[in-house]
Amino acid sequence: TDVRAITGTDVRAITGTDVRAITGTDVLAITGTDLLVVGTVEYASSDFVSVLGQSIFSSNQELSGLTVGTTVAVWGSIDSNSGSILDARVLVISRSDFVSDSPSYLTGVVDKINESTGRAIVSGVSVDYNALMSTGQLPGLGQLVSVIGRSYSDLGLLVADPQMQLALR
Repeated sequence: TDVRAITGTDVRAITGTDVRAITGTDVLAITGTDLLVVGTVEYASSDFVSVLGQSIFSSNQELSGLTVGTTVAVWGSIDSNSGSILDARVLVISRSDFVSDSPSYLTGVVDKINESTGRAIVSGVSVDYNALMSTGQLPGLGQLVSVIGRSYSDLGLLVADPQMQLALR
């Protein structure tokens, strides 16, 4: 219920019950109101932006004014053919709300698994899930998962946070 909660009931909640809460209720959304990506914009153009390696498209003005380095939360639908996020709804998160060492968040489909290295490819992003192996929650090929962790964009890697559990769907 904090004013800057990701989920809650206050006016600035990303998902919540107040009139200013953001929700993704698009009919094409995988589960309706799910948050798909939280991270910094890595590439921005007039046609699309990239956040955590995900191509994000929107037919409205959601992407206008976004620049590289801007931190955003993204809702929308995942195109089953391209893996891109379509019909995106984007909320810019100010630096005071999201500190630089805050975790990134990704929801996507498991494309590939390498059990010997403890890595999976989730919607094109390499995810290191070694820290989660002791919990017994391992991703399955083709499964929809949500991962919270630290993004190392220079390595092209999202390292799952050992304090969080992999949300298997």
